[in-house]
Amino acid sequence: MEVSKYILLFHKKMKGAIGPREQEELGDWLQREDRHGFAGELEKTWNLSKRYKESYEPDVEAGLSRLQQRITDAKKAGNGRRLHPASGRRRPFGWMSVAAAIAFIAVAGWWWMGNGAADPGTNATLIAAGAGESTETTLPDGSTVILNENSSLVVSSDFRSASRRQVELDGEAYFKIEPNPSRPFLITTREARVEVVGTAFNLRAYPQEGFTEVEVEEGTVRLSGLASGQEAELGPGQRGTCRLGAHLEKTDSPALNAHSWRTQRLQFRNTPLGEALPCLERHFGVKLELANEKIAGCSITMKFEDFTLQEVFKALELIFRVEVQEMKGGYVLKGGACETAGLEMR
Repeated sequence: MEVSKYILLFHKKMKGAIGPREQEELGDWLQREDRHGFAGELEKTWNLSKRYKESYEPDVEAGLSRLQQRITDAKKAGNGRRLHPASGRRRPFGWMSVAAAIAFIAVAGWWWMGNGAADPGTNATLIAAGAGESTETTLPDGSTVILNENSSLVVSSDFRSASRRQVELDGEAYFKIEPNPSRPFLITTREARVEVVGTAFNLRAYPQEGFTEVEVEEGTVRLSGLASGQEAELGPGQRGTCRLGAHLEKTDSPALNAHSWRTQRLQFRNTPLGEALPCLERHFGVKLELANEKIAGCSITMKFEDFTLQEVFKALELIFRVEVQEMKGGYVLKGGACETAGLEMR
């Protein structure tokens, strides 16, 4: 199997045991697959997996065989449903990057740690979503997790039996936690810890962004800063943000716009345009600039459902009379004036 061959070469490279000819062969293959962002996904998964066991030799073919069986079982059970982003928002990568990333995750996250000798249930489990993909998973306790793109979740090896259900998140995910007062659910990120009993919320913690953000849909969540020790209890329609070296922030967020990557819905009610644009930037992954700072405080009332960036621009042009021009890495909004208007687009 070609994928497993090059995964094994990548493993040798990360261990510093690859030869010159193998390095050249691996480099040529990664270059061919670079359009899928494949090399970055391999390295990210390697860095996650090596935290759990530093020395091992993979049985790639056995790992892939077990993965195929687990995928088959998951399909029969209805787990692992893949959610494709709406058209016009993100472009999913081809089957090659997905299959290869899954193969590497299987080897690195599940079977490299045990080499097939131990019961798979005794190992930590790594679940990941690659670029342009979202993945829904049901955990052993019945809780549901939907991972946003470029995100990963590590489920502790004693998740089923420990007094606390513990996981670690890199990236963004929506959690719907099964209530169990005797076994709280604990999520750790680089900046914070989130503790819940039974609730639904969005959690964002991409390492490159330098913050952890929780936005609660139902129930109650306790957000704690790992460095500061500060805590905040968050209820429905509230958001908490934790940054290293900064005070923990707690704000109202009744529209739940942080969930837009999953719900495909954004809503603004008398929101300053300067506060609405970051929500749009985050949703579409583009940079948006206001050339006229005078309109940053203009109020916007708008609701979008299943929308594209071009539809947003048309609405902004109509309401604020701005001119949208493309720039490197994004768009700039020029001119404009405050208007009193509301709009709903579906």
